[in-house]
Amino acid sequence: MSWSLEGKPLRSILVSRLRYLGDIIMSTPVLQVLRQGDPEIHLGFLAEEGHAQILDQHPWVDQIHYLRTTRRGNDASARSKSANTSGADSYGGWTMVQNLRSADYDLAVDLFFNPRSAWLLKLSGIPQRIGGTRGSRRFLYTHSVLPSESPEDFRGLMTLAPGGMGEHLSRLAPLVHVESGLGFLQWFEKEFKGQAMKPVLPLEFWRQQLNSDTVPDSTTIEKNNDSSVVVLAPGATWPSKEWSLDHWSQLIERIMQETDLQIWVLQPPSSHQNWAKLSQNIQPGRGQILPPLSLKKVVGILSQSSLLISVDGGIMHCGVGLGVPTLGLFGPSDDTLWFPYENSGPFRVVSNRAHCAPCDLHQCDQFICLPELGVEAVLNSGLELLKSGRG
Repeated sequence: MSWSLEGKPLRSILVSRLRYLGDIIMSTPVLQVLRQGDPEIHLGFLAEEGHAQILDQHPWVDQIHYLRTTRRGNDASARSKSANTSGADSYGGWTMVQNLRSADYDLAVDLFFNPRSAWLLKLSGIPQRIGGTRGSRRFLYTHSVLPSESPEDFRGLMTLAPGGMGEHLSRLAPLVHVESGLGFLQWFEKEFKGQAMKPVLPLEFWRQQLNSDTVPDSTTIEKNNDSSVVVLAPGATWPSKEWSLDHWSQLIERIMQETDLQIWVLQPPSSHQNWAKLSQNIQPGRGQILPPLSLKKVVGILSQSSLLISVDGGIMHCGVGLGVPTLGLFGPSDDTLWFPYENSGPFRVVSNRAHCAPCDLHQCDQFICLPELGVEAVLNSGLELLKSGRG
């Protein structure tokens, strides 16, 4: 089995999604589909070094290219905390261009298509490059795809892989599956009919990472079975995605009253609230507030949990990828785009869906969406997910 583009066979494909953590995880269906169409194809992945490590030892990735970065922009502080702990070499600028040239890819599929990724792929000399249609940089690609320009053609794809997953997979539309003779969209609908796509991370690998790293009281987690640990992830990059400290405090108290679960709170490296105060709400022997941890340690903890309750962010997508029952707390973001998982496993959204949502505001003077999300609604949804088990 194999893929081709404009009659040229593809031996190797580079998938590029420079950032962020959640988006990189949401791109794993692209890798799955390419691998299923050609089990022998060489697949590479290009991403910023801090978050690229989420694909370490992933069965669908043959080579990871870790892009060294200098933090800029409003979210620079939060992003700078994601250190590269993979032990792999990272490259920046022209050195990365040379690294990509030496890999000799036949095709690059750019899922982010910002100026940096567009120019990196152009300068790398990869002969075929698929990207989006945004601005003048669309001319840096050999092929551009935008599903909204012909939504009827992509209806089947978006049904099986809704939201951001479908957006990512749509970039493969120009490909042809050689053996079946079908274009990508037709092949995908036939091959995955009746299946609901979702991100996938290698669960056993990440469980091993927790055992190999030093995590405070990690032996406590190991001694408990999977049904005994609930992980809370309250931190968000932007204030508009945070549920208040008071809400989390009340939720912890209610979990203590209603269950015998252990509670582990992931304290983010950079935040707008002092989450360490939540330790006052956890009864002795029932869990703790973990200090800021490396990505590998965090994912290792998630791999051994029975429930994750998280605000909209990368940790939430990690839970889904691991098959952990995951409850996403949504405020302004469009959950149909960023949490399209409710039909593919034990994954649920809880949101009051304010009249002004969705929006992309990072801060809001009339912030009502998350502040008005009640503790009981979150608790009840979480308890229902616990009954479903892993996905």
